[in-house]
Amino acid sequence: MQIQPRYTSNLCSPAYQLNWSLSVFGRESLPSPASSIEALREALEKDQLKILEFNHNPPNIVQFFVSSQPNANPSDIVRLIKGRWQYLVRSSEPLEFRRNYRITSVGTANADVLNSYINRQPDKHPMADPRVQELIESLQFHDAQVDLTTVRRSSHGEFRYALQVVIESESGWHDVRSSVLTAYRQAIVASCRKYDWFLARIGLLSNHVHVLVGPGIEESPMDVALVLMNNMAFTQGMKPMFRKSFYVGTFGEYDRGAIWLGLMG
Repeated sequence: MQIQPRYTSNLCSPAYQLNWSLSVFGRESLPSPASSIEALREALEKDQLKILEFNHNPPNIVQFFVSSQPNANPSDIVRLIKGRWQYLVRSSEPLEFRRNYRITSVGTANADVLNSYINRQPDKHPMADPRVQELIESLQFHDAQVDLTTVRRSSHGEFRYALQVVIESESGWHDVRSSVLTAYRQAIVASCRKYDWFLARIGLLSNHVHVLVGPGIEESPMDVALVLMNNMAFTQGMKPMFRKSFYVGTFGEYDRGAIWLGLMG
């Protein structure tokens, strides 16, 4: 009998902050999106994408600063923005894009800040029992060889894709059983290994967990969070261990402020 997931996209209400810097390249020159930007923004609303800012670097580079929702993966974002823009101006300014692109995840905080923040979690949320505190500290995970700001390559472009995922226990309860917390840690590591995700850090506490991970370009933040939640729940017999919610946020080498300043010149 196939085990059904307890946590699905139609049952969970995520919190999120998902931003991207996208550069597209023309075969020759590309026009500025200024004349069509409002129509492009309107066309992308149905895709639940928002263009927050853009920059034209003549002759053939256009950069977009984008926000998305958890069901969109980076590959979707590239395809939709290029396709919608191309369709809007097809009669007046036909666009010929190169197949390559660069998309980079961006967050309110950069990778260094987030790594430091999660590293401090056991001290920030100390347990009253020294034995439990020692257990929590022993279950933290950090792979110093994994740099989530490294550029990766798909078949058609370059990308940086780094996510912070936060999952909370149901009703905020604290579970201090070694068997449960150890199983959660093992489930996260095994999930990332199975899907070839780059796992940089796990901040495991008694009532919530932080994960810093680099998924594949065709995997959405929603996909990643649900895989982790269900695989952790599987270790406990698919009991309702977690809230029907989670947080997913993008981050990268630079924060939102740095990207914004770069686009605004």
